[in-house]
Order: sequence, then structure tokens, then C-alpha cells
Amino acid sequence: MPWLAYTIKEQIRITDLYSLFEIHYDNGYAFPGETHNFWECLYVMKGEVCVSGNERVYNLSQDSIIFHKPLELHKFIVNGQNGADLLIFSFTAEGPLTSYLEEKVFELSDAQKEIISSMLSFLHKRNNTKNSPAIAQSYLQPFHVLPTYSQMLVTYLHQLILSLAETGSVSSVSDAPDAITFRRAISYLNSNIHRQPSVPEIARFCNISEAGIKRIFDKYAGIGIHKYLLKLKIKAAAELLQKGESVSSVAENLGFNSQSYFSRAFKRETGLMPSSLK
Repeated sequence: MPWLAYTIKEQIRITDLYSLFEIHYDNGYAFPGETHNFWECLYVMKGEVCVSGNERVYNLSQDSIIFHKPLELHKFIVNGQNGADLLIFSFTAEGPLTSYLEEKVFELSDAQKEIISSMLSFLHKRNNTKNSPAIAQSYLQPFHVLPTYSQMLVTYLHQLILSLAETGSVSSVSDAPDAITFRRAISYLNSNIHRQPSVPEIARFCNISEAGIKRIFDKYAGIGIHKYLLKLKIKAAAELLQKGESVSSVAENLGFNSQSYFSRAFKRETGLMPSSLK
């Protein structure tokens, strides 16, 4: 009887890690908004955190986890009375399952928390560290020293993500008035991404004062409205370039003054030249 080969259909594969650390932040700490061309995950081990990802705002508590997709503008504010203990890691990933991680917050089950607990035990043992995030502790140093370290670590991360795809419990976005106004403003910016709407115009659309809309962007985005619009334009540009649009047409269609300015802005925001995405 001939043997049958069962091909493994890989759903996700993490190819690179850029950061992996535990850290404690005090109440009131605000992480400024940032974007990059790889994934980032934030897991709340203890405490409460308000997290924004593009136009979405979430209130995360203990054992909540969020994945920010590439080029997503993300920020967080610690609002737990005793601060928050966080596990943060950033990575590049491939496979159909990556799209499932987008725009969600997961509440971990006991089995999923056990996966993270086992991973942290492995990290603490290999790095000779205590089980405490009181000081930022990075876990990438052994990559070039211990031959099996990177694959063991990624195996835990694959197991966690696969588990979330099967049984993940998803949280809804915040319904706070400021969060709703923030989503409305971002929707307006996306609808007018081909031009440069003014702050008064956006404020009028949201039925709020100019000071109020600036405060909301500072709260949830950590940057000004025009800087946020630039990041939205860069994100839209990356998508158009990947579809085959020319650099010159993308620059023109998104309202940049010149192709050279667009190229400089794109390189500054993503680390890549726009021509490299074609």
C-alpha cells in the first residue's frame, strides 16, 4: 500500500522579529503615535490601557491583546490606577491568517494565557531574568547565541495566533463620545484624502470646536491632524503602488505638491522609496 503525503497548509509564518519586551508603565503614560511597515502586538498582562489603531479606539484590560497591521498608526495611554504591565513584540508575517488579526482586540482564554505563560517562562529561563516587567526587558539578545532560540520562540507565537483564529473572543471598539468623534474625523479625512482639508473644516464636520478636535487627535493619535493626514496619504500611496500605479500618478492623485516631496515623505514615514513597492 503506497504512503500518502499530507501537505501542510501553512496559515501563518513569522519571518522576522524587530522587538520583544516586557515593561511596566505608570498611570498616565502616553506612548506617542507611530507607524512602521511590520506588525506590532500589545498584550496587557496587568492594568488598563486605552489603545488606538487608525480610527478605532479600544479599552484594554488584563489579558487583552491587540495586533496592529503594517502602516497602521497606533498609540496607547495607560489609565489603570496602578499602571500597566505590558508584553510588546513586533514582527513580519506571511500567510492568509494575517488578515484575521487586523482591527481586532482579543480576550484570551485560559488556554491562550497558558501559551503566553509558557513562552514567558522559556524567555526568562533563556535570558536569566526575573519574572517581572519592572524594567524594560528585551528578549532578542540570544538570537545569535542559542541556535534553537528563535524557532522555539516563534513556535509559541504561531501557537498563540493559531489558537486565536480558532477560539478567539473579540472585543468591540469604544463607544465613548471622544472615540466616536475621532472615528468620524478619520472617516472624513479618508474621504478627502486627495486634498488637504483644514482643521476648521474638519471641526465643523464633526460639530466640535477647533480646540476640541485638536485635543481628541492629541488624545488618540498623539500627533496633529495634518501629520495624521500625511500618514493616511502614505498608507493609501503604498496600497496604490502595490497595485501598479506609477509614483507620479500616486503623488498627483493624493495631492502632493511634487513627486520629489512625495518620495521624501514616503521614505521618511516608511523607510522605503516608493519605487521599491512597484
